[in-house]
Amino acid sequence: MSQGGYVTLVGFVAQDPRQRETKNGSRVTDLRVGATTRVQDRVTLQWRDGDTSFYNVSCWRRLGDHVRASLRKGDPVVIKGRFRSRTFEDKNGVPRTVIDIVADTVGHDLSRGVANYMRPQQPPVSIEGGPGADGSEDMAEGHDMIDEEAIEQFGRELDEGFNEADLTARAVEEDRAAGAEAPTPMAS
Repeated sequence: MSQGGYVTLVGFVAQDPRQRETKNGSRVTDLRVGATTRVQDRVTLQWRDGDTSFYNVSCWRRLGDHVRASLRKGDPVVIKGRFRSRTFEDKNGVPRTVIDIVADTVGHDLSRGVANYMRPQQPPVSIEGGPGADGSEDMAEGHDMIDEEAIEQFGRELDEGFNEADLTARAVEEDRAAGAEAPTPMAS
């Protein structure tokens, strides 16, 4: 096990992810994440937001590509990675300290919403010059196609504010309809 400072950060995306390329050609996606503490007033027993802390998160290579494609400003996130602090002087000569995190894992915080996961398709393994060598066979069968219409419909349903009971009822209804369409097994 590597030694160093590891952290799990739960917060929200404060700025849309930005991707850049390093001098040696590696892709890195920069993410700004905010975390706001909740505090309870001991007199009124009411909860309120405390101070918000912001963190710079770097996501390298494939993780960065996925973060850039999946996250938007305001999304709730959970991040696991290594952290380090650095101090510098701003343009007014005031010393500032920032926390940088190099992410190992990034995901939506499902305690605060619903996400739709899509596993990236792996390119087909084929013998040079054989069927599927140019990917045409897989494209014809629809293996690399994404159902954009289904994704848009899912987004509209989330925007319309379906509650958990509505989503559960719809899933049960779809399961019943799929079960009615399936052929029944023959008894032996």
